[in-house]
Amino acid sequence: MWADLEKQFHKYFFAGVHEMKITNLMAIKQRNDEPVTDYIKRFSDIRSRCFSLSLSNCQLAELAFQGLLPHFKE
Repeated sequence: MWADLEKQFHKYFFAGVHEMKITNLMAIKQRNDEPVTDYIKRFSDIRSRCFSLSLSNCQLAELAFQGLLPHFKE
């Protein structure tokens, strides 16, 4: 039981995931067949890897909005 938890911990935190930058966040676009909720989740996942990024919630919302497909922006 404890060994399994420790393995999961190391798998999650020591997976070799590198820090993302604002350029990674700006490059995220909603895919044609992707629901908005999945896009927002993917955006949030990338945001959580931008450790040194300091943006307001309003700025983050604007970045996420820019990545939406045009018909959702309307």
